[in-house]
Amino acid sequence: MADAITDALEEAGLAEVPGLRINISGCMNSCGQHHVADIGFFGIERRVDAKSAPGYQLLLGGHVGQEQIRFGTRALRLPAKNAPAAVVRIVDRYVGERDARETFADWLERSGGAPAVAHGLADLDRFDTEEHFADYNETGPFMVDIGESECL
Repeated sequence: MADAITDALEEAGLAEVPGLRINISGCMNSCGQHHVADIGFFGIERRVDAKSAPGYQLLLGGHVGQEQIRFGTRALRLPAKNAPAAVVRIVDRYVGERDARETFADWLERSGGAPAVAHGLADLDRFDTEEHFADYNETGPFMVDIGESECL
């Protein structure tokens, strides 16, 4: 998914936005530190008509600073294949609306927070093609497979 997000940002001309952190984690131990990123994703299983599908919970506004740590706020759940479009929309809105030198966290707060930004992404929470039921780099249907973790 990281490659798909990178490609989508490059195609939109948004790959070089400074100071913006995007973290992705599929690990139940949060190894990707999604919770402290400006834009964070953690993997979840979605169920649509009794079929499993790969999905991600989108978090917005996480931050680690010198004097404070803030975990991102849950925004919405998305099909994995729609995450790149969500990132492009968020980053495009941030770039278009931010004040000079405004951080993502400051812009997010001024814009109404994660729920307000998520409202503009609600149309992406759809499973309308068979592609939505296969994970990245997979050809078959999505299956939940929880193995042993080296972190345990």
